[in-house]
Amino acid sequence: MSHTLVYVIADYGDLHDLAFAEVTQSLYHELDPDHQGNLTLKLYAVPPFDTVATGFFLAQTAVNSRLGGRQKFYVNTAPRKDDLKPRVKNAGEGFVYARLHNGCEICAVNSGHSLSFIRDAAEEIREIHCANEGSQFRSRDIFPRAFAQALKTPEAVLGEDVRDTVPDVPEDIVCYTDGYGNMKCAINPEKIMPMIGKDLIVEINGRQQLARVAEGIFGVADGQYCISPGSSGWSYPDGRRMAFCEVVKRGGNAARAFGRPPGGLKITWREA
Repeated sequence: MSHTLVYVIADYGDLHDLAFAEVTQSLYHELDPDHQGNLTLKLYAVPPFDTVATGFFLAQTAVNSRLGGRQKFYVNTAPRKDDLKPRVKNAGEGFVYARLHNGCEICAVNSGHSLSFIRDAAEEIREIHCANEGSQFRSRDIFPRAFAQALKTPEAVLGEDVRDTVPDVPEDIVCYTDGYGNMKCAINPEKIMPMIGKDLIVEINGRQQLARVAEGIFGVADGQYCISPGSSGWSYPDGRRMAFCEVVKRGGNAARAFGRPPGGLKITWREA
């Protein structure tokens, strides 16, 4: 394998958590067994069980990537919500392979909305034949080997197409909160642009704030809340543009005011 950049996106907690250390060891062992130095891993944490934040992070970094086949993604947010009854042998959602139109390759747990945002950018989304049970920590004990096999000998482990199992991207929800507390939201900017300059009562997580509709997040005075078209988004192969709005407190932390809502929470608004 030529030099490869792998983004590890997972909900293990802080990047210094033991889980990231153990998964990193497993991935290096499977992907670079001869210690050739042809692999770079970059670790990124998303909130626990948050498949919407996972899917958004994945799409923003994968669909927009210009590295092509040199970049791979190992994605593990597995809340095991596909079956709420007691699990046998720690079974969970399946592991799948996706190749995007730009050449990036992804192996991810097919959970919730983890693949929703990249689905329409994928040329294929296929099942990976590997165990989905037998370990509480599948992303350390099972999936690294399956990831390596899917990249090196795909014909041996890839199964049927599972695109139809990936749900649509929800509308009018929080997707992801950045380090400033700005909330990236699946709101089509065309819905709010006709109200530029007006104040809206925005409700998220049972909390309300008065927010000004602006052309950009700095289009309000310091300390004010605003809702505006954001910096995130990407284009799909058919020409459609996926765009987002942001709910921001200029000079402050909007997410804190709304109780730090996780991905997937609904957003409503009305004119003040």
